[in-house]
Amino acid sequence: MHTMKKYFPILMILLMASCGKDFLNKQPHVFTDAVFWQTAAQAETALAGVYTPLQGEEALGGEDWCGFECFSDNAYLNDNGYSDYIAMTEFRATSNNMTGDLCGLAYIEYFQTIKRASDVLTNVPNIQMDASQKNRILGEANFLLAFAYYQLAIRYGGLPIYDSKDPAAALVRKTEAETWAVIENSLKSATTQLAWEHESGRPGLGAAWGMLAKVYAHETKWTEAKTAAETVINSGKHSLIANYADVFTIAHENDSEILFGLGARLGEYPITPVLLLPNNVWNGLHPEPMGEGWRLVSPTLSFYDAYQVGDLRKAATVAKRGVDKITYNGFTDFLQAPNNQSPVVCIKYNSPYKDSYVGWAAGLNVPALRYADILLIDTEAIMMYNGGGPTNRTTAISAASIPFNKVRNRAGLPSIAAPTFNDLMYERRMELAFEGGDRHVDLVRWALAELIYNTAPAEGSYKPKRTYVQATHRLMPILQTEIDNSNGSITQNPGYAGAK
Repeated sequence: MHTMKKYFPILMILLMASCGKDFLNKQPHVFTDAVFWQTAAQAETALAGVYTPLQGEEALGGEDWCGFECFSDNAYLNDNGYSDYIAMTEFRATSNNMTGDLCGLAYIEYFQTIKRASDVLTNVPNIQMDASQKNRILGEANFLLAFAYYQLAIRYGGLPIYDSKDPAAALVRKTEAETWAVIENSLKSATTQLAWEHESGRPGLGAAWGMLAKVYAHETKWTEAKTAAETVINSGKHSLIANYADVFTIAHENDSEILFGLGARLGEYPITPVLLLPNNVWNGLHPEPMGEGWRLVSPTLSFYDAYQVGDLRKAATVAKRGVDKITYNGFTDFLQAPNNQSPVVCIKYNSPYKDSYVGWAAGLNVPALRYADILLIDTEAIMMYNGGGPTNRTTAISAASIPFNKVRNRAGLPSIAAPTFNDLMYERRMELAFEGGDRHVDLVRWALAELIYNTAPAEGSYKPKRTYVQATHRLMPILQTEIDNSNGSITQNPGYAGAK
């Protein structure tokens, strides 16, 4: 079940209205820039348009955000119709010719966000309006700009950087260092513009500092990562929800654990829950709307088996066919899912469907950035300071125990007085599974992907033996259409066809 796609060239993007939370219900402007950028109301309308691409079927609102998990050892793509994307997740691809689903449209949607955020940052400073409102609008635009660039940078490395005053700049690819500097600087600006208190669906200071902590960790700036993470932790504005499973329910989607959640409404995008739902949950044991689940992404059996005994996150994240009971469409029974290639499905976002199937867009927000992630970034920074890390994975670090055990204890597991980097790897894997591909991003930035992936045995035809090469596969191949559209000024990543 897929909706029709349309391809929009990145350099021909129009400002569009959003269909997320109420504050995003703005009509698109139809005037020239000279007429449009005049009032506070127009600034709010423009800001609403920045969110729109993130909510779509690709990008943060759907397929690519879910599909990126398949690069790790956690998951695989259950739909064989995406052979090019599967080849990339299995490290067999020599190029990227996808122009439709998944990474093709996601690339465009993230750049739509970048273009619109840049326009806001260029034009809103000149509008006469309330200073606090202006700061909030600029802060949100800076956060969303950085978030979109981050999602592309972890996939592709150096990027074209859009400049609303110089459209030709988007035809020149910057280095990875230059790209990360843009992300970092935008988030730094956001930390001076946003407030801790913010409206649901919008980023606040917690999101800005939290995202900055993740960026610093990617850049191995551990002093800065620790400071940013602990700014969130010490603010007293965010905390863990008592029950892990509740994080992924509509009732708790705006609780303090969510630093940034992409807003959703029933019947509209985002569509994360249905992408992971099997299309035949009961196999005739109970009534159900047949074929509604897309089963795009599913967990590997090895991921299911990797949970430690007593880890409460397991029952909240995965279910195994014929072994685990789930509740769906008003019935509670053992999972059937005969169309799934592995015997395991992800149930992390199934809560809206427990009582009845409510449609392909269930209205559940996407948990784009959580407080638990920041606690673990703080843990990692402390470990790096104290002789732990990817090259010292068994070194016990007692100084990291406090943020580490907050996450671990919530999962029902006993405290570890002096956790090791191996312990951190486990916690990050199980805590953040199926939330946008952090497992793969972590293993790549730790330079451990080659060790972990290449020693994993094949698991059926759906997750075959893979050969990962860090020099090549740490990045995905740039879309060939973007290389062609730039007349070759945007170059291919090393190791892929056409690379220079």
